[in-house]
Amino acid sequence: MPRESDLVREAGEGDLAAMEALYAAHRAMVFAVGMGVCGNGADADEVLQETFLRAFRSLADWRGAGKFSTWLYAIAVRTALNWRSRFVLRPGPRRPAEEYPGPGAAADDAESAEGLRRAIHKLPFRQRIVLTLRHLRGLSLAEIAELQGCALGTVKSNLHHAMANLKETLEDERTRA
Repeated sequence: MPRESDLVREAGEGDLAAMEALYAAHRAMVFAVGMGVCGNGADADEVLQETFLRAFRSLADWRGAGKFSTWLYAIAVRTALNWRSRFVLRPGPRRPAEEYPGPGAAADDAESAEGLRRAIHKLPFRQRIVLTLRHLRGLSLAEIAELQGCALGTVKSNLHHAMANLKETLEDERTRA
């Protein structure tokens, strides 16, 4: 199996097989960033495509300093943030308390996958990305730290706060009923 640096060089020279190999190796990470920022699969797919288009067009400009995955992660984050600001709908105004569904519906909603997705989307950006990469994409804490270019302790802290905030949000959803 070729080294990543060789694949990057070959992809920069237009080798489609090298581009496909890089795409296969990093697709899950880029998709996770898209999900974490945009909150839905359709927009995450768009972010995935746009990120790789930008990366492959810019390979000639990449100086090779650091890892390709770190460079690609930075492109993915910028692309996802741009995508969200242009295309993802913002939630409307909050409904008055009397318009919320009864206790049974609220509890069912909080326990559903949709309720969990909304709760994850409410997390601060860094917490949402760490949680998504760790629990939805299965990356190790060390891999996440490397991708984000930060200390392992920072990743652990963000994950801890994400879990605590997620628990609090889900509990709040249940008690609103």
